[in-house]
Amino acid sequence: MKQFLEQLNSRVMQLYVVGFSVVTVVVLNLLLLHLLHLKTHQQGIDIVKQIHVLREDTRSTEKVEQIAQQYGFSSASETTSSDGLENEVFSYQGLSLTLSHPSVIKRYSAVLIFFNILFFGFLMFCYRWLLIYRVRPKASYSRNTQICVENNAALPTSIEPRKPDESLFNVFALVKWRYIIDSTIDPQQHFSVLLAKHFADYTKCSVKYLSSGALAVTFEQVPWGDVSRIEKRLHEVVFQALIIMRPDLSRKTVKIGACYYQAKADQTHVYQLARSALAVAMNNVWQHVHMVPLNKTHATTMQSSEDDFIAYIQKGQFVLFFQPLFCFKQQDIKQSEALLRVRHNQLGLISAKQFIPQIHSQSHLNTLDKTVVAHTLRVLKKEADHTKVSINLHHVNWCDDTFVSWLVCEIQGSGVASRVQFEVSAYDYYHHHRSLLQAFSALAKLGSGVLLDQVTDVLPAKTLRAIPAMEAVKLAFELVHHIDTNQSQQKSVRQIVHQAERIGIPVYAVGVETQAELNCLQQLGVQGAQGYYFAELLQQIELVGY
Repeated sequence: MKQFLEQLNSRVMQLYVVGFSVVTVVVLNLLLLHLLHLKTHQQGIDIVKQIHVLREDTRSTEKVEQIAQQYGFSSASETTSSDGLENEVFSYQGLSLTLSHPSVIKRYSAVLIFFNILFFGFLMFCYRWLLIYRVRPKASYSRNTQICVENNAALPTSIEPRKPDESLFNVFALVKWRYIIDSTIDPQQHFSVLLAKHFADYTKCSVKYLSSGALAVTFEQVPWGDVSRIEKRLHEVVFQALIIMRPDLSRKTVKIGACYYQAKADQTHVYQLARSALAVAMNNVWQHVHMVPLNKTHATTMQSSEDDFIAYIQKGQFVLFFQPLFCFKQQDIKQSEALLRVRHNQLGLISAKQFIPQIHSQSHLNTLDKTVVAHTLRVLKKEADHTKVSINLHHVNWCDDTFVSWLVCEIQGSGVASRVQFEVSAYDYYHHHRSLLQAFSALAKLGSGVLLDQVTDVLPAKTLRAIPAMEAVKLAFELVHHIDTNQSQQKSVRQIVHQAERIGIPVYAVGVETQAELNCLQQLGVQGAQGYYFAELLQQIELVGY
């Protein structure tokens, strides 16, 4: 019965909107016709005024016709005219003339069509706005439920009720799909309406489509019994929406990482957990949804976890993944980038980018980079092919002579020096270039290469030549993302490619996610790229444990 009443109310609402729209358009057209008729009448009066100032002996029929034609009128008798013309009598200070002119609709048809297009466009905008913001009478979108976006990401929303209910939770989810939606569809608007329809029984549901291509969804005040079910339901709703666009998609096309938490939780921690959960789901063939909790000790764990993370690394509780970089010309993997994931007992699988900001001790950074180098070299020794692997090291260690000496000895004794490359960000190079040049000179003698990473601006050729063993330049994600629609980004990449070509080194892109981005980068001269468009992180290469 409740569902029937809701459908009836929806039908009545639609009829009301249609009726209101029709009445609005009719009234606006009547007003417009009235204004155009007044304009025509005023033009007729102006004709009579010009004739009135003439002497009576010069008011010939030819003169009257000449003046009338200047305004699009013609002289006529008082009889009804044909060919869609109207006869009308115009008077001024005792002088009356009968003039013929086209009907207002015929004469101003272009104006009428233009304004009607504006009327209908405005009504359509109001209707779509009504669908998004008024589709659920009991749950309206408020400023407090919007997701904050920072550094091309979004943080979940949280509410602060006066009397927190520990039986209710908030759920923040990141949804990612391996399908390029038609450019004619607005994902933000499409999924906002879709999720509002399917999750109308929840108090609040906020939706934000991120620039990275992920969908951030926040559910608030979810009962404990629904926490474990809501993400599976979300996966099904998104999958069914995509399968309508392309029927051959499988369920593994959609991956969801989520975190459930209570009010007053730190939004940054919630986002980090959801992103880690998404990485787990995307690297798992069968598990499409992964949810982790934010318990009360999580904030303390993240703030004081420097020793914990290093302890996990020393115990070997980590996984090495490799992200391949594809060469456009060779149509093959050119190299791979080594990435570290730590298995935290409480937080799950954590990427290096998430916990490195928590590490401040030079000795801990030294331990971290030594571990990555040692196990990357071990993997290279086991691999029979000649694929190169790049490693990111902290700039503190590049400036440490003791660490550089250890690094040179390790690479020299590994026998795979020519297959090892080191990535340094453009920012670190600008601020520590003297120390970096000394370290790179030592590695260049062994045959190891250097990649300039996270390039966002034009680099002079002189700067590139100054780096020993310089092998390539890698564009930053923010310069690559949506480059197909941004002329400023295209100009910057074109200049970077031109500078790199002058010294004979290739330019690679990072974070390619769409076919349009790939096509644009190839046209600009970029020679290779890595990102989820080509392949996700390779499955576990080596699990180190004791």
